[in-house]
Amino acid sequence: MPSHLSYTCQTMVGGLATATLLLVHETAQRPSLPRSCQLSSNVKVQELGDGGIAALHAQRLLVGMGTWTKGLGLETQGKFKRLFELAPDLLSEFKPSWGWVFETYLYDFSHWTYTDTDIVFGRLDDWLGSVGVGDYDIETWSFNGDAGRLFLRGQWAMHKNLKSINLLWRYCSHLGGGMLDNIDHKLKFYESIVRSREKRKIMQLERLRTDASRGHGDVNIASSHLDNLGHGECGGSISKFVSAEGCYSCVVLSSSTAAALNLRVKVSPLILSDHIDWPVWWYGGRLLRCLPHGNSSINRCINTLSTWLISNEPGNLSSEDSDLPPADHIYKRVTVLRDCSNMHWICRSAPRAALHVLRADSGRNYPKKSLEVTDEIQVRAQAGHGKLPTATLVLTPSAIVDDETQLIEAPIFHFRKWIDYGVWNPIPNHHVDYRLTSFVLEPSGFRKHIT
Repeated sequence: MPSHLSYTCQTMVGGLATATLLLVHETAQRPSLPRSCQLSSNVKVQELGDGGIAALHAQRLLVGMGTWTKGLGLETQGKFKRLFELAPDLLSEFKPSWGWVFETYLYDFSHWTYTDTDIVFGRLDDWLGSVGVGDYDIETWSFNGDAGRLFLRGQWAMHKNLKSINLLWRYCSHLGGGMLDNIDHKLKFYESIVRSREKRKIMQLERLRTDASRGHGDVNIASSHLDNLGHGECGGSISKFVSAEGCYSCVVLSSSTAAALNLRVKVSPLILSDHIDWPVWWYGGRLLRCLPHGNSSINRCINTLSTWLISNEPGNLSSEDSDLPPADHIYKRVTVLRDCSNMHWICRSAPRAALHVLRADSGRNYPKKSLEVTDEIQVRAQAGHGKLPTATLVLTPSAIVDDETQLIEAPIFHFRKWIDYGVWNPIPNHHVDYRLTSFVLEPSGFRKHIT
């Protein structure tokens, strides 16, 4: 398990009243389990025997499809086990099925979501406790400013814990009817690398084993190759490049099954993006960032944020005063477009999942220098892949400290690209102080915040 998982577990302190992190691992990974994950009261650690994760997936997926038999179960379990040994990162492809796969551990919960280990959380209790949260069948948190791409993000896609919703994964062929072909295809690919004994291919496999994507193959070439093979349609791909959420987004937003269930989906821009290099601060449970705005500089933003943090020290202000200004909502019907040409970021394995919202009139009636607007989308699913969901845009002003400094707070930050492309300094588990009350996250890694 990566050392930065310590921070994922530590920051769960912001969700003590509403959220539990279920951390499932096998016996072999026990030595790398961070101390903070063992000590956090709302992190539930579940250890399975070696091969247990493969066995659970094989059994539950076959049961969910109604095809389980003892013989097929043992055969599929062996294939899963070998596949996860060769390329553990492929486990994430099965995220949409986890509400069903891990059903035994979820019976006490009203909702569940998958997430990643390269995550830190903010005040989950405040965000999850807000009015209206949980009213939707599925609510995904997208990157700040990117809600217009109607896509179920792998970092947060909160589902109502209902059997009918937990079985939606069956309508993606690579997880449902084509799952066995999908596994066989992948095993053939990875086993051929092992047998080749070619140094370059072995290094490629090692990158996959360690979940490190720096230096990965050209995505555009991979996308074109898949398109030429006819693997471009939603739900039709059994190739080695399958987005964990690509086809699933299509199923949730525009399928006959989703329409029959009358699914209500919400996309909210609540994940701080790692596409911006400016630091993120975790301070007493609050996840904050100062963003470029006007003529602001990073030094000005950091100074402003430091001043704001100090002024909001416990005892300096009441809890009401310390909250960022509330957001005003303006609702507007918008047109949804399919964009099938800009899915390079998920290898175009399911281009029909790339839905964009087109704003005919933004409706921004605010002074440009005093407000920055982000967006969230409310969606009702429509029947058939040829149908488009109907959507409503909610304009949401974020907090401005002054004309040149924008300060935002969010419940989650995903720093994956900083690990992949930054000068990242991993922190050994024994160097992570799980009692830290504040830290700063930069492209170079974590550092302790000193006021």
